[in-house]
This record gives sequence, C-alpha cells and structure tokens, in this order.
Amino acid sequence: MTRRCREWLDRLSLYLDGELSEALCRELERHLAECPDCHVVFNTTRRTIELYRRYGRPAMPEEARARLFRILHLDDLRDLRVDL
Repeated sequence: MTRRCREWLDRLSLYLDGELSEALCRELERHLAECPDCHVVFNTTRRTIELYRRYGRPAMPEEARARLFRILHLDDLRDLRVDL
C-alpha cells in the first residue's frame, strides 16, 4: 500500500458520508478505479455500513466476547459493560 493509498483511505469515511468536496470525490473515484487494493477496502467498508444500517448491531455471544477480550489482552475489562 502506498502513501497515497493511506491518504485516500483516511478520507474514505468522509467520502462515504458525503462530506468530501466534489473535486476530491472525483479524485478518489479515479484512484479507486486504478487501485484494486483500495477498491476492495472501499467496497468492503461500504457493504459493512449498508449491512449495519439494514440489520443493526447484533448481540455478541458471551463466549465470542470473552475470546475477543482474551485475544486483545483485555481480560481485566471483561466484567465492565463495554458495548462491542
């Protein structure tokens, strides 16, 4: 991934939220057309947002939550009420 890719990916949420200027939108769209890696990230992010908006956030089973906290070394926080 190039430095330019990182810069565009940093702006991706602005683009998806319709908060990027028209000129930057066109530039980003050109980049996405030319860069398969960024195109995949864009499509995945867009689809994730669409699914979240359609179905909301599902409850995380306690077993999966415990495993996630263990992997992230957050075992001490498991008893706290953290919405994940």
